[in-house]
Amino acid sequence: MLIRHFATTSHAAPDILTPAENWKTAAACRGAIDDDLWFPDPSDKATTRDAITACLLCPVRLLCREAAADEERGLGKVSRWGIRGGLTPAQRHAADTSTRASHGKGGRQLAPCGTPAAYDRHVRHGEPVDDACRRAHNDHRNAQRKANRAARTTERSAA
Repeated sequence: MLIRHFATTSHAAPDILTPAENWKTAAACRGAIDDDLWFPDPSDKATTRDAITACLLCPVRLLCREAAADEERGLGKVSRWGIRGGLTPAQRHAADTSTRASHGKGGRQLAPCGTPAAYDRHVRHGEPVDDACRRAHNDHRNAQRKANRAARTTERSAA
């Protein structure tokens, strides 16, 4: 899913808007003083956590994640560097559908984002939960509650 940003320069702008030049100019990491934050040593959990936290506040995090996925498709885990789109190299490798890592235990395909199972996986692994997974989890939970209420109503009317 590609998100396009549009910009105008005046109140009386023409009807045709042009796409923003480059999404990278809006990235939180663009103005960072210390570039080492984005390339922490794998054993430095505190710096990795700080970088991921900064990414979670970035307005173009999903575009960054999509660009990383496009650039790294098919690469091994050791060929990926830095925190990009709020994910570590290992997380991006596991999410890459063109690698065996994305197939979960026993070669099964992992549930895609936007499903209740993916929400559970994010929570279980301590990963950031995206909006699509959160929405799917809430919809599933609400459907379960509705079904439980209907079952209780049916039981009461039968008794």
